[in-house]
Amino acid sequence: MAVFALCSLLLSWSRLCVALQVPDRQTHGPIVTDCVHFRRNPVRPTNRKTARGQSSTEIEDFCRGNNPCLQTSFLCELKRFLGVILPQESSQSPLVQLDSLRSLPPLMLGLSSSETLLAGMINSSAPTVFSFNSWGSTFPVHQEQLALSPPLLEELRQRLEEIVPEIMEMIKEEKLTDKATERLRRLQRLSVWKETELAAGEQQYCAFLLLKALQTVAHAYDLQRRLRATRAQPSNPVMGNVCGLRSLTVSFERVLVGPNTANINNCHGSCAFPLTNANNHAVQLNYHIESGHTDERAPCCVPVAYEGLEVMELDQHGTYISTKPDVIAKECGCR
Repeated sequence: MAVFALCSLLLSWSRLCVALQVPDRQTHGPIVTDCVHFRRNPVRPTNRKTARGQSSTEIEDFCRGNNPCLQTSFLCELKRFLGVILPQESSQSPLVQLDSLRSLPPLMLGLSSSETLLAGMINSSAPTVFSFNSWGSTFPVHQEQLALSPPLLEELRQRLEEIVPEIMEMIKEEKLTDKATERLRRLQRLSVWKETELAAGEQQYCAFLLLKALQTVAHAYDLQRRLRATRAQPSNPVMGNVCGLRSLTVSFERVLVGPNTANINNCHGSCAFPLTNANNHAVQLNYHIESGHTDERAPCCVPVAYEGLEVMELDQHGTYISTKPDVIAKECGCR
């Protein structure tokens, strides 16, 4: 009986070991746990404010520890970098759940990613949100890798070489803290490779995330400059009375890498003649009302062009990219 019990125990153990190597999804390989840090009995706060604050504290405590994994070190540094460099916009609005926004089908980012997807992401200037949607059971994921073709890898390198000096100059112009420069240099050391070298798969992944983060920073400050220029136009002394773009900041729930806020803009102002960026319908409607037919709705100042938001979600299964269309107002008009 003792021998039978021992054999049963060994058989159960072998089945468990095999099960740990079974992919969780058909498109994934075995889950690698070298760099995963599990938290037993995670605390689940009862309200959103507590959830966001406590999770941020936990992830920061983890990042202060000794993390030999390249990807984990990079993500911790990326969180700190975004925290010191992005414009600090305060928002009084309720926290927005990213899952509540309409989304295009998510695409996996990894060794099997198509060249078309990666090329489109590299050349896209849309802002990106980096989210850990499963924080509470694991700290971010197993090691991720990319396998870019030599031409696409060269394009990634060139994009980074173009945008890093731009961000460095922006840090000086905005008189940001020296920590922003220091953290950007650390991110470069963790992700950028020499021209004579072929970047490793994990290094390609980090370099790709760095480019998307820097594009997000550039987008935020470009929008901020355009709004400043609009407010300073001498030909438009009373901006509040003219239809135009205004800043509107919203905060996201459970975004633990960053950014935690986004300037989605909004349109304010009157649509009195001459109408701002009006179509023919608005022109005819305005003429109809001015002719004495006041029972109709007057033209309104509304967004007429939008930009999407890219969300990069990291969980225990891997990294997924989804696009939330029509999130950021780019242009206003009378309709």
